[in-house]
Amino acid sequence: MRSLRQGAPMNASRFLAGLLFSLTLLVSAEASAQSCTTLVNSQFNWVQQGGGYYINVTGVSLKPATGSVGAVASYISASLSSRVPASFYINPVTGVVTRVPARLTSPANSGRQTFNDRSYYSTQSGVSRWQNFSAFAQDNVQLELDDTGKLTLILNTWGNGQVVLTSPTCTGNVMSGFSGTALHAFTFEQFYLG
Repeated sequence: MRSLRQGAPMNASRFLAGLLFSLTLLVSAEASAQSCTTLVNSQFNWVQQGGGYYINVTGVSLKPATGSVGAVASYISASLSSRVPASFYINPVTGVVTRVPARLTSPANSGRQTFNDRSYYSTQSGVSRWQNFSAFAQDNVQLELDDTGKLTLILNTWGNGQVVLTSPTCTGNVMSGFSGTALHAFTFEQFYLG
């Protein structure tokens, strides 16, 4: 009987610890989703103040190796400068009204993406060095952030293909998420050119 009494508080404490851990995960997941809303709203509020209000976006991506293709990392930079308001359209056949989210955009071909597997040699004072992320082999890109939190990287150099983060998570000023097996992370810096 003594062992049963001694075991009971231990089981209760394990249960309580498990419950607290579960609640912590739930609250942190909710805080994460909320912080994306806060982050996105902050960017929209900044840009819609008018001309001269911009957002510098810096991003990185990491795609794991697959088959004979090695892992690829990239660096992305662009500025969000325009706001496109939300719009609605009605399907004439079904009568269903669809909302097209508001979005912040950068001009086409204004952003740049460099890659670790595009490299070059540079020679200075007789010393040659191998440089990854070649400045001479950049892709032109464009960014869009819509008011639902979806971030789209438009690959202008490659026929405007799109990389979409539809369910990103946010911590502070960092938005991260997956597109397929590739991990992406972006930071946002608000600035004013008056």
